[in-house]
Amino acid sequence: MCPQVIATKILVVDDSEAFRKVMTELLVRVGFHEVVEAKDFDEAMEVFMREKPKISFVDMILPGRSGVELTKAMLAVDPKATIIAMSSIINKKMIRESMDNGAKDFLLKPTNEIALSSVLTMWSD
Repeated sequence: MCPQVIATKILVVDDSEAFRKVMTELLVRVGFHEVVEAKDFDEAMEVFMREKPKISFVDMILPGRSGVELTKAMLAVDPKATIIAMSSIINKKMIRESMDNGAKDFLLKPTNEIALSSVLTMWSD
C-alpha cells in the first residue's frame, strides 16, 4: 500500500547534497512529493520566494550566512511560513536562538522516518 500523497510543498536547505537527497527520499516515503532543495542562504531565498513552500527544513550551520539568519529572512518575506530548524549538533544555545527567531521546531540530524513524520504531523495540514 502506497502512502497518501500530501500536497504540501517542502523546502530542504542543507549544504550537504547527500543529506538533501536522503531527506527528500524520506519526505517522499511519508507522502510529501513536492520537495525543493537549496544548498545555502542565497539559493534558499531564491527558491523560497519562487516556490513558496509551506514548510522549510533549515540546517542551522550553513556556509556564509547562518540558518538563523535564513529563518529571519524567510519569515520577513512570509510571516506564516513554517520553519523547522535542523542540526547534527545538539547545542542548546543554537536551538534556543533558532526558536527565538521564529523556527517552530527542531530536528536532530541525521533523522529518521519516525522523527520526521512526527514533526510533519504537527506542522502540516
